[in-house]
Amino acid sequence: MTHVNAPASWYHDPDGSGGLRYWDGAVWTGHRLPPAFPRYAPHDAWGRPSWKGAQLGRPAVGPGALAEPGHRLAARLLDVLVVLPVFVVLLVITLLIAAPHFGPIFPTVSTNQSNGTVPLPGFIWVYVTVFASALVTGLMLLGYETVAVAKYGHTLGMAWLHIRPVHISGAGLSWGRSFGRAAIYWLSWFVGWIGLLDPLWCLWDDRRQCLHDKVVDSIVINDLAEDGAGGASDPA
Repeated sequence: MTHVNAPASWYHDPDGSGGLRYWDGAVWTGHRLPPAFPRYAPHDAWGRPSWKGAQLGRPAVGPGALAEPGHRLAARLLDVLVVLPVFVVLLVITLLIAAPHFGPIFPTVSTNQSNGTVPLPGFIWVYVTVFASALVTGLMLLGYETVAVAKYGHTLGMAWLHIRPVHISGAGLSWGRSFGRAAIYWLSWFVGWIGLLDPLWCLWDDRRQCLHDKVVDSIVINDLAEDGAGGASDPA
């Protein structure tokens, strides 16, 4: 069977092995699946593989396959736990230094106050302190994720779940893409409902991309490298 002008998809490997090989629309790629794979992989009505990531040359399961949304969420939560002690320490130190200057938590107007002015309630300063500590911690988390992904290919949470973000071409993410991916994710939480929509998008997307993935053309895959080394960065 010839595949000249055939759309990019998985086809029977021309080497006669009985497995599948990915045709990118112009040439055969190095992506292959063993003969037993088609028996349990989902296919469409025309017999073509229909799992998420098939159009990218990704297998349905195993190393190199698109990571499950549950694994992505768990990795994100683990990364938050990594920096949580920083937030707690920062908040405690800031409160110990600033709290004596806050004044009463719920001030009242004294009858001998002629102008009837009330000092700013102390609980407002507590809120400001918590927000400022959270903002500083968020910036640290942004830097941590950018450096970890660009230099090592994954954060600690991703490493523990054996997943990593890569460019759709398979190359590791550059510094610019790593920063953009992390910044868009964290900034989205300041834009109302978009902060919730962003991480949920991968549940129905055919590439399992969240919105921050789509902006920088990244996907998250099951880790291929046993030693945790990052791949070559893309040129962007």
